[in-house]
Amino acid sequence: MPKLRKIKNEIKCARQQIIVSRTDIKGNIVYCNATFLEVNSFKTSEVIKQPHSLVRHPDMPKTIFHIIWSIIEQGLPIQAVIKNQTNNGEYYWSLMTIKPQKDRDNNVISYVAYGKQAPNAVIHTMESLYQILSKIENEVNIDAARQYLESYLREKKMTYAQYMKHLTKNHKIRCLCDFVKHAFIK
Repeated sequence: MPKLRKIKNEIKCARQQIIVSRTDIKGNIVYCNATFLEVNSFKTSEVIKQPHSLVRHPDMPKTIFHIIWSIIEQGLPIQAVIKNQTNNGEYYWSLMTIKPQKDRDNNVISYVAYGKQAPNAVIHTMESLYQILSKIENEVNIDAARQYLESYLREKKMTYAQYMKHLTKNHKIRCLCDFVKHAFIK
């Protein structure tokens, strides 16, 4: 497995590393791969049946998680840039694709998240936006932060999903499926 790079308290994953986790419909971890464990400095027994918010970084605005949940609960996938905090207090940024898993009757039974290292330019953009959203959440409330985000996206004439696609379009790997093809299919 490629080595993680650490710069101060930030962990940078190698291009080939994919973080995978699966939760039940309440957000409790039911599976995670070796990369998830390595990056987050956990043992399997420490994370199974625990809420995925176990790795949530305090810098992440709640507004983003409200958007994620509102989309995946509809049975739709979403891509998001997430800052997570490891078990030993370090952090990492990942470009996550979260997909609902469904049973034969089309009911959502779990959620699978696949993540790769977020590009530096995307981190820079999202970090600034997340700081503003967090400040609004703390000083006013989450509804005001959501209104700010909606206004921000309206100015760009994009939905959240379109904005994520726009941010990653100038990078060699556009989505996780392209990343997997690039990393594993030669």
